[in-house]
This record gives sequence, C-alpha cells and structure tokens, in this order.
Amino acid sequence: MVKRIAFLCITIIISLCVLAGCGNNSIKYNAVLYDNANDWIREEFLNENRTRGAYFDIGGEINSADKSNPKSRTFIVDNQEEYDEIFISDLNEFDFDFDNQMLIVFTFTTIYHRNNKIKSLDMQNGILKINYKMESKSGVGDASVPYQRWFVVKLDLLNIDSVEFEEN
Repeated sequence: MVKRIAFLCITIIISLCVLAGCGNNSIKYNAVLYDNANDWIREEFLNENRTRGAYFDIGGEINSADKSNPKSRTFIVDNQEEYDEIFISDLNEFDFDFDNQMLIVFTFTTIYHRNNKIKSLDMQNGILKINYKMESKSGVGDASVPYQRWFVVKLDLLNIDSVEFEEN
C-alpha cells in the first residue's frame, strides 16, 4: 500500500512538472528567426550596407568597413521590389506571402557564430522591439575576426514604422 501511494505521488509530481514546462512558448506574430542568413543576401546589397567594425576581403586585402558606417542596420521588407533588392534570386529557404507576411532584415557586426533565438516581440507606438538571445557556451572560445552577420525574421504582416533589436 505504501509503495502504491509513493508511486502515485511521484507520478503526480512528474505530471505537474511536465505540464508546468509545457506552457505557451509561442512567439507573437508567428515570428521565426533565421539567424544565419549571410548567404541569402545579394553581394551588391551587402556592399552598399556594410556595418562598422566588420572585416571584408576587398581586392585580396582584408579591410575594415568605413568608420562612418553604423553598427547595425535594419530593413522592413513588405513587398516584392524590396525583397528582390536584398535577397539572391535563387533563394528557396522558405515560403513567403506578401499579402499576409513581412520580413525584417537585421545586420550587425559580431565576433560570434553561435545560434540565436527570439525571446520576445513587443509593439508600441509603431515600433516593433525584437529581443533575442545568443546561445550560451562555456569552455573553449569561439570568437572570430569581426564579421557582418545577417538575421531575417519572418512574421505576420504588421503596420510598423521601425524595428529595434536587442540582445538579452
């Protein structure tokens, strides 16, 4: 009898723990982060939109981008013309519908190649704030020469004026 009660208590505790961990983890606006979209960007667009501190191979020499460049750049893509200006023509990574969805393109200089994920999205007064978190690593270092990284966020079509990214 005692074994049955102990088994029942343990089963209930495990069930509660599992249910507590299964909360609503969905991200607002059906947002999906593609955190390594460097190969998706047209070379001409990259050259016109470099970020400060990133190193580029220019004519066989590695040069840092102009100090007048911003640390990051953000683009709101909600039509085919903007899409074609930014992305390579043979990009088949995801299905996209301009009638119901939009893309946010964010580029910045970093030294890490770690995975990232969206933590939260919040919209106030036409400003969409996207909080993201970089994967934690310990032990051997994983830093590199500063490079320009590109994020693409696919989400529901919103009426926004600007976007702010914040790493948490």
